[in-house]
Amino acid sequence: MLARLRAALETPIDVASLALFRALFGALLFAGTVRLLAKGFVHEAFILPRFLFAPWPLQSVLVPLPGAGMYVVYGAIAALSLAVALGLFTRVASALLCVLFTYAHFLDLTNYLNHYWLVTLLTALLAVLPGAGGALSLDARLWPQKRRSHVATWVLYLFRFQVALVYFFAGATKLRHDWLFLAEPMRIWLGANADMPIVGPLFRQTWTAYVMSFAGALYDLTIPLWLLFPRSRPFAFATVVTFHLVTARLFNIGMFPFFMMAASTLFFDPSWVRQKLRLGAHVPDVEPAGQRAPLAALALYAVVQIALPLRGRLYDGNLLWHEQGYRFAWNVMLMEKMGSAEFSLVDRESGARRLVRLRDHLTRSQEKAMATQPDMILAFAQHLATEEHRAGRDVGVFADVYVVLNGRPAARFVDPSVDLGREADGFGPKRWILPAPH
Repeated sequence: MLARLRAALETPIDVASLALFRALFGALLFAGTVRLLAKGFVHEAFILPRFLFAPWPLQSVLVPLPGAGMYVVYGAIAALSLAVALGLFTRVASALLCVLFTYAHFLDLTNYLNHYWLVTLLTALLAVLPGAGGALSLDARLWPQKRRSHVATWVLYLFRFQVALVYFFAGATKLRHDWLFLAEPMRIWLGANADMPIVGPLFRQTWTAYVMSFAGALYDLTIPLWLLFPRSRPFAFATVVTFHLVTARLFNIGMFPFFMMAASTLFFDPSWVRQKLRLGAHVPDVEPAGQRAPLAALALYAVVQIALPLRGRLYDGNLLWHEQGYRFAWNVMLMEKMGSAEFSLVDRESGARRLVRLRDHLTRSQEKAMATQPDMILAFAQHLATEEHRAGRDVGVFADVYVVLNGRPAARFVDPSVDLGREADGFGPKRWILPAPH
């Protein structure tokens, strides 16, 4: 059975569709990076803040480069993205892009987005897997010996698996009470767009929110399958384009819709690009060097990618409330959450209490993100405790936080009697998070 599986996975297929995806992916990442630079993102995200929320346990390792260093990083990300799009030194460019992009993304959890994590994974795959730079690339033109007309089946299917996983978990996580039976947060989001011409009045209707909630879950759960079948593929792709253009218009989710439109082409017939562009017959290369299927490595990768989104189930309570295991799990557009936080410093000897002025430490976007995310609340409390200790003051750090989840009344989020300066971060449950309101 393993021999038959290996033979099927190592069957050569046309590399053209994978090469086109690489070009589209690199071009979109280049455009997105230039857009961030033009908007002043680097200054706002890395120069202005006095404190950055690097994920545990990397706080002491991940620090921004001083001076103009972060501009250099984003300039390099733009250049490397363009190199990937053109297929120039593809695997080296992809590896460097993966490292730099992940470094910049992980510097501050304020800026976490699902598609940033997807970029990390896809650039890693482009760096490690063979074939994507061997066609429709400058590599193939400059070094004809690198030209490839085929790739092993497992290479393309690993990319398909990664993209399908995003869709599946994005749909599976929507199968919950708020999304299906309350149409929340869809009602909130549509209500915010009720002033749009023509469709605005429709967004005020309750049934519209329910229809779009159910349709969104169904779309995420099934669209990769519809894209795989030749008969349904044209209609499925039209649905993909319509769905993502609508979400891009209604919701501020950056480049994600465009990444997913490009990724949907991976599910087309592998030779469709060659046929459309009339690139000639697809003649497999004589030696599929380096493309043997590493079954153990593929199985391990699949297990890790499935386990990461499922880890949130290890914690009791409402995932949308406590957010333990929420990131890196393809929880795409799942909730509307707002919070307000007040931090107090209490002298351990005198008992004197003083409030912390958040704007002295955080930017507006950091303050907004921190007030709803427990690990960021804890990180900030520990930062305050460290600063006070350096100043020779022994204080406790207490937080009083209220959160609104999917339109419910504001509820207290953190136990205000717990000294967060003495709490340790980690993978264990955070007992100081109060239960979610019903």
